[in-house]
Amino acid sequence: MNEKELFEKGCFLPCWAEDTIESTTNVSELYPRQNKDLQTLLNELSEIEERIQDIQARQWNLAKLIHFHENNFTTK
Repeated sequence: MNEKELFEKGCFLPCWAEDTIESTTNVSELYPRQNKDLQTLLNELSEIEERIQDIQARQWNLAKLIHFHENNFTTK
């Protein structure tokens, strides 16, 4: 059985789990530091809070619609 057939049957060879590339890259090299001032961070936090509130409102509306659908409520 070749490796392709083994893969298609869901059998994984132990050598597939081995890390073949050794990384010596430092995290600071991959992600450069981005210093932001306090006002910028507060503005970003405010935007995130607004998105969370919007998502919660949508979630509540969807829950209400699902409740009406499951209980066969109709507006007449």
